[in-house]
This record gives sequence, C-alpha cells and structure tokens, in this order.
Amino acid sequence: MAVSLRSIMDFPIPEARQTVTARDAIFYALTVGYGTKPLDPAHLRRVQEEDLRPVPTMANVVAHAGPWMKDAGVDWQRLVHSEHRLTIHRPLPLDTPLKSRSRMLSVVDRGPEKGMFATFERTILAEANETPVATIVQTNACRGDGGCGSAGTPLEPLPPVPDRAPDAVFAIAVPENAALLYRLNGDLNPLHSDPAYAARSGFPRPILHGLCTFGYAGYAIGRTLGTNEIADVGFIAARFTAAVLPGDRLEFDIWRESHDIRFRARVPARAVTALDYGTARLA
Repeated sequence: MAVSLRSIMDFPIPEARQTVTARDAIFYALTVGYGTKPLDPAHLRRVQEEDLRPVPTMANVVAHAGPWMKDAGVDWQRLVHSEHRLTIHRPLPLDTPLKSRSRMLSVVDRGPEKGMFATFERTILAEANETPVATIVQTNACRGDGGCGSAGTPLEPLPPVPDRAPDAVFAIAVPENAALLYRLNGDLNPLHSDPAYAARSGFPRPILHGLCTFGYAGYAIGRTLGTNEIADVGFIAARFTAAVLPGDRLEFDIWRESHDIRFRARVPARAVTALDYGTARLA
C-alpha cells in the first residue's frame, strides 16, 4: 500500500541536537579521505586536535534526525539517497551545542510502479542564538512508494557537467572497511553493513553510504583546487547515480567554470558514474 501523501508532507520531523567534539571531527575526516597522506601538514590540520579545522561536509552527519521517513510510513528497505545539496554558512564549531530543524519541501510521484522522490530541508543552527551553520537539501528516491500523489515545489535541476575533457582528474581508493567505519558517524542503516539485508534490497553486497562518496568529493575538490592547503567547499551538490562498493577506486572529473566547479565521480573498474551533475563553490 502506498504511503499517504499527507503522512509524509505533514510528518513532524524531530529536532536533533549534538555537540561536535574534536574526536568526532577527526573521525569523520578520516572516513572521507583526509589523513591518507599522514606527513602532509594540510592533512594533519584536519586530523589533529591542535588548530583543528573540521571538514565542511561533516555538516551532513551533525544533529541528524534519524530514519524518520520510516516512521512516516515509507518502505525503508527500498529507499535510496537520490540527490544532496549542502550550503555552508560558517565553519562548523566545536564544543558548541547545535540543533537541527527540518521541513518537507516536495513529493514528486512517478506512479505506482516507479516510486516517488521526497525532498526535505534540514538547517543546522547554534542552539544558543539560532545562528545558521549549514543548510542541507536532501532528496530520497522511495522506490516502493509511488502512487501517493505529488505536493510542494520540486527543486530546480542541477546543471550537467561540461561536454569537454575535465580540467583535472583526482583518483582515490576507497578502503574495504570504509562503510563499516563511516556508519559510526551516525548512519547505522544495515544496507551498509549486513550482506543479507543488502541482498534483499537488490545489491550484491553492502554498499558505501552515498554521503561518504559525497565527502570524498569534497576532499577531492579541495585537494585538487587548494594550493598548500586542502580548500574548503562552501556549497556542494550532486546526484547519486550508482552505488559505490567498499574497495572501489574512485576517479573524480573536475571542471572550473568561472566561479563554479563542476564534477562527477566514476568507478572505472565497473564502468559506472556514481555521482553526476556535481556542482560546487569554494568557501
């Protein structure tokens, strides 16, 4: 039975709270590529307590509201992350109480056999004065929930990557245990750890979290476009177009387009594009 449109559009998404410690920030950085060159000062500034600079994409895992769509009636086992947009308003503060506030933006129904896209916005705020830290707009493909009807205003589509050779290509190997480590940032969905659950969801083995690949994208852009530092992104967005498997080798195609950056992530060994329609701007 299809989920009720009202049950998801009107669902009271819970607020969540978190105080990010240096240990949290260092662990996150180590799960998305930082620290892979342990003698490089630019890496060490992200993985040592002294003068620590939290990674911008860590905002994706801070004060997360949890699997609330499951509580709203969505078929959780058939849900996959479809698109993600992150805007950084100010650097992520450490040892500061933070909270998140979320709201549904739209449901785009594709029909009973095709599922729907559900998009929501999550804003991370400093709890004391409600100063915004980051805004996240997430779209989930709910593959088992079509036929419920549409509501809200869909997002403007992300632009495609340029039709020319990339200005740079950055390659990085994803460790075999990457999903088992990344899940400790807060996303304990068994799709990323349990082989039997992954098989029931239609995958040959547990897959990497989409937001882990997204974090690698932020690292790849910062490492490629930074000089002596790993540059920070101020905005980054992409579509998730294929699953990444732990152990894959990712190649990021990167283009400079005036002040904007375009990118995609490929897995050459399996001839798939994992992230597409990527766009970013440096902080």
